[in-house]
Amino acid sequence: MGAAPARVQLIDEAEGPGRTTATLVASLTARLATLRICSGADAIGSLTAGFAVLGREVSRTAEGARLQKALESSRAGNNGQALWSTLQMKTWLAGIPASPVIEQLRNDVALLLASDLTDVLGVLPIPATNSPARIADDEQPYTFLDCILGLWAFSAELVRSVEALAAVTASPADHFVSQGSAVAEENGPLLR
Repeated sequence: MGAAPARVQLIDEAEGPGRTTATLVASLTARLATLRICSGADAIGSLTAGFAVLGREVSRTAEGARLQKALESSRAGNNGQALWSTLQMKTWLAGIPASPVIEQLRNDVALLLASDLTDVLGVLPIPATNSPARIADDEQPYTFLDCILGLWAFSAELVRSVEALAAVTASPADHFVSQGSAVAEENGPLLR
């Protein structure tokens, strides 16, 4: 008997505004347009701050608290904090707004599952790209699948790395669940 297939469930919060394909496309388009006019430092800073906000939220969960405790007492945690302080990351990120990285990810995944996406893309005024193509003659252009598989490989490696770093100092009672065997809580604060 094989493992149950993964199930993506996207639910709008009852007190929040409902999402439509058009609003999700508009949000993605606005983010891409903003990237064309802001500096790379601001874009990376906003993402870094967004991941920090997410990490702070995750640390309030049982699994996140165990992982944080293990990392805090490890060489990796101490070295990471030394780098963070010496490179003045706190000061750099203090004035940069945090991107809502989880919400943006969920919205972008919802777009991939939207049955009316092609129709919406046909009627919305989407701004043209202002950047000239910079592809060498012998180089293939990057595709969506290249990007999504790269994200998957990067995130899987990151999960394994953080779990391995925490495992060095984790107590025997601590247990970290890797992506492959995780059973997501359907109505959890971060996964739904």
